[in-house]
Amino acid sequence: MRDFQLPGRSPVRATEAMAATSHPLATLAALEMLRSGGNAMDAAVCAAAVQAVVEPQSTGIGGDCFVLYCPNGQGEVLAFNGSGRAPASATAEWYLDRGHVELPESGPHAVTVPGAVDAWCRLLENHGRKGIDAALAPAIRYAEQGYVVQDRVAFDWAESAALLAADEHAARIFLPDGRAPQAGELHRQPQLAETLRIVLRRGRAGFYEGEVADDMVARLRALGGLHALEDFAATQGEYVRPVGTSYRGYDIHQMPPNNQGLTALIMLNVLSGCSLGSLEPNGAERFHLEIEAGRLAYQDRDNFIGDQNHVHVPVEQLMSRSDA
Repeated sequence: MRDFQLPGRSPVRATEAMAATSHPLATLAALEMLRSGGNAMDAAVCAAAVQAVVEPQSTGIGGDCFVLYCPNGQGEVLAFNGSGRAPASATAEWYLDRGHVELPESGPHAVTVPGAVDAWCRLLENHGRKGIDAALAPAIRYAEQGYVVQDRVAFDWAESAALLAADEHAARIFLPDGRAPQAGELHRQPQLAETLRIVLRRGRAGFYEGEVADDMVARLRALGGLHALEDFAATQGEYVRPVGTSYRGYDIHQMPPNNQGLTALIMLNVLSGCSLGSLEPNGAERFHLEIEAGRLAYQDRDNFIGDQNHVHVPVEQLMSRSDA
């Protein structure tokens, strides 16, 4: 098995279309969507839905969705922020009054209202050709009939076994036979298949209203969460203006804050003043420059990047070459 702690990358070349994901089944679903007449948006949502099934350790319908999209591959780059927001009653004062100085990494207070399904439905309606039925069909099939667990998925899954075991509901689904599935084994998620079918039948409302939302809110409240049905019903992503920079002749686009994509642009602006091409790709000097650029960018991220609806983020200053 490949050592996942070492970097690896392979070039890919194509003549008509290309899809890149972190899982072969998601990539296959995207390519099949393109072959059947779907466009890039159809393929992207289809692949993301498959990943929500076959990569449960990394993503899911309980997560976010950030999109950069260039219709027909030319012209204006569109950005859509489908990130989840905190419950309306989750104020800083509420946490501070209870002794919380930082948000936990797990548990109900780490959970935002999921934005992914809303984003999928909206983006398919605005930019897709094939509709939600075609986009969700492969994901439903894999959830119901099963999928083979890949090496990378098994590696990460085992790392989360103790956390999953602490919750009986999570353990029942993700620790069959009391353990994380191993590479090559078949795993099924029939309940997820049914949830996706509800979204297929009712669209966005099937997830944010009715039995699915009722179940999510009830479980979160039972664990001490502040989520309310109104938080789910009100969830709505938004089109935003992307941020970007130029790097060695290429235009680089990223999502604006609250997304952390600005971090990569800051890093590129720092590195634009360095002669990286003259350095050994895996040499100590190049690694040193890239690491230091990362440290500077991450420091800016931690100090400044947040939700622009609540805090001021000095985007232009952070993007300035003189600041870099």
